[in-house]
Order: sequence, then structure tokens, then C-alpha cells
Amino acid sequence: MVEKTISLSNVNLKVCFVGMGSIGTRHLKNLQKVAKEKQLNLEIHALRNTTNKLTPENEAILSKQISNISEIEDSYDIIFITNPTAMHYDYIKSLVNYGQNMFIEKPLFDHTKYDVEDININSESIYYVAAPMRYTDTFLYIKNFIQNKKIFSARIICSSFMPEWQKGRDYTKSFRTDKKAGGGVDIDLIHEIDYMVDLFGLPNSVKRVAGHYSNLNMNACDLAVYIFSYNNFVVEMHLDYFGRFDKREIELYYNDDVVIGDFINKEVKYLRSNNIVKFDSSEDHYYREMSAFIDMILNRNHTRNINDIYNAYKVLKLAKGEL
Repeated sequence: MVEKTISLSNVNLKVCFVGMGSIGTRHLKNLQKVAKEKQLNLEIHALRNTTNKLTPENEAILSKQISNISEIEDSYDIIFITNPTAMHYDYIKSLVNYGQNMFIEKPLFDHTKYDVEDININSESIYYVAAPMRYTDTFLYIKNFIQNKKIFSARIICSSFMPEWQKGRDYTKSFRTDKKAGGGVDIDLIHEIDYMVDLFGLPNSVKRVAGHYSNLNMNACDLAVYIFSYNNFVVEMHLDYFGRFDKREIELYYNDDVVIGDFINKEVKYLRSNNIVKFDSSEDHYYREMSAFIDMILNRNHTRNINDIYNAYKVLKLAKGEL
């Protein structure tokens, strides 16, 4: 077994992607862009236990493909965990000795019965769990805005029609529809809970109602509604897979106005004063996130890991209605 003492060069990175679906492919492309910008040399492997063929473009990028963990003979600077959520825990635990750092797609796990301590992570390594919405202009503006405001309450919503997320694909084949595969709107849209915790901290209490309420063909929950109580304010949250009008917003109620952060239209609206702050429509927060992750590794003494495994586990517990 490979020891955890892997030296990291600032010009050469050996990485392995566990899973090469749409999410893994997006991260791969952003990693290539970041590497070009930072003048890093990449050697990219993939661990794939599927017969599905990669596109010729993606296949050409890979130096090596592996079908089983037992075939791993290399040590990696970074391992990307981008396979279905229900597989995360086993793969993280099995691969923790093969990589110095990990980028783990959200959510961390499919449920809260796992013990993070059993993974035996290296305290000197970076284990980052994806939190891309924290890199959006809308979120960054809202985070700065609330610093000197007394918020009375907040309302967060993410509503869209999940079958149309991936054009040309049968949504019933997606892991999102299957509870055993780690599907369900409560943890699939965990972004909203993650950025709420970053804005306001952990709540004092949580009330959750979740289940399957629409006519979508799935066994996982398609609606999750929450009330998060803090010392002096309350946050309401609505997450669904069946909304026929896309909406992803945070509403902030305070003494002078009502402010809406609109993540889809990339703007912040002040309803009473009728002011609108618009952001660059070409903003790519996934690219920003990847660039920040690489900085965490190359400059770990100066760049903080904003979403480690322990924080992500606390957020997962909230998604399940636990504290």
C-alpha cells in the first residue's frame, strides 16, 4: 500500500478521476484550463468500473484507465471523487492512502450513518468537498452585504424541472431518482444548505419535511422543505425537482428593504428602492472553484480549505434534518 508521504511539485500533478460522467468531465475540463493558466503539467488517470465509452476527446486526455482499485500502482497528488454519491464513502476510504489530496463532489455521502473518523484522513492533506455556489458573484455580494445588516429572516428556494437538466437523456436512469444510489433533492441540492451555513453559521434547530409528492417517476424525495432557527432570525428553505419555472434565489428581510439574490439571472435586487446590481453573465464559478482548489494545494499555508470533510458532514446532517 502506498504511504501518505507524497511530495507535491508545483509544476507536475498526477491526478486520478474516479468516475467520468458529466460532472467528472466538467471538472476535468476546468482542471485543464487551470493547469494551463498556472503552467502546470498534468498526468491524468481514470478509475472507471463501467463499460460506457468515453468521448474520443476525453479518452485522448487520459494517460491511463483503471477498472478496479486493486489495479492501482500509482500514487496521486489529487484524486477526484466524482462517481455516484452512494459510492463516495467506500471509495474515499479505500483510496485515502493513494492520494495526497482529494476533491470530492457534493454531497459528501448519501446518508449520515458513516463515521468520518473511520476514513483515517491525513491531517496534512486537503480534502475539499465541492461548494461551487460560494464562488458565484451573487453569493459573494450577499456575503459582503450582510456583514453590517441585522437580518430578520431569510427565504431560500431552488426549484426547477429535473427531467430537463440533461437534454436528450432519460431522467429515470439518473442516480437522482434512486434513493439507494444517493439520489434525492435534499442532498442533491445541498448547495443551498451549504451556502446558508457559510452565510449564517450552523442553526440552533432544524425542522424538515421531505418526500415524493409529484408525478415524477422516482423513489427518492423530490421535495424538501426546512425551517432553520437561529438566535434572532429564521431561514425558510424550499428545494424541489418539479418546478416548471426555474428559480434559485435567496430573499433577505431587514429593516430598510428586501434584497433578493438571483443566482440564475446573476443579479441582486433591492425591492423597495428598486435598485438592481447585475453581474457578468459569463462568470464561471465552477472554474473559479477549481482554481481555488489548486491554490489550496499549491499554497496551502496561505489558502484556506473552505469546505473540508468535517464541515461538509455537518451540512449533510442538516440536509437530513439532523444537528
